[in-house]
Amino acid sequence: MTDDDRSVLAAEYVLGLASDEERAAVERDLARDFALRRAVYYWQDRLFAMTRIPDPAEPSPALWPRIEASLGPARRAARAGWWGSLALWRAVSAVALALVVVLGVRYLAPAPAERYVAVLQNDQKVAGWVVEIEARGSVRLVPLAATPVPPQRALQFWTKAPSATAPTSLGLVPGDRPTVLPASRLPALEPETLFELTLEPEGGSPIGRPTGPILFVGRAVAM
Repeated sequence: MTDDDRSVLAAEYVLGLASDEERAAVERDLARDFALRRAVYYWQDRLFAMTRIPDPAEPSPALWPRIEASLGPARRAARAGWWGSLALWRAVSAVALALVVVLGVRYLAPAPAERYVAVLQNDQKVAGWVVEIEARGSVRLVPLAATPVPPQRALQFWTKAPSATAPTSLGLVPGDRPTVLPASRLPALEPETLFELTLEPEGGSPIGRPTGPILFVGRAVAM
């Protein structure tokens, strides 16, 4: 699958235009296909506003008779045929809207913002977390499997760019679900930027830098 094909499939999945077989395939592959997951997240961010549709309003019972009366006999006769069918034009409008969205996804979408991804591994080189960054958008920390956190301990998220002199805390995070942060929280974002998760006291590191064991670590690469 090419990057364009993956992007289109992800967009159709987010819009609900994918077939049952395509939807099942996407949901099956999301856990292991990092590129597909990035594409789905990207289109969710881009298209989320389209889901904010106001509740439908019921028109006044007198509205349609007034419209009919204003059309005149000739137009009423035309409306009586299939070409004037309200159901027909509603169906045409729905198809046209779907085509506009899909073609916009394929050809009209602006170039995405600069993006990075980091796969965080443990000391046995097993991937446990993925960090996905859109430079002008968000930072997503996504677990590939739950990380147990002992009582009175906390999982703390850190970053350090190659040009930085010290790591920066991005806060405490849960061990079993994704965390989303604004990209503005990052002090810098460069290729090879370090991300890591450490096990700290319950309220986090008391000294502003990691004190506990490093559970997962990885470096960002530009996409």
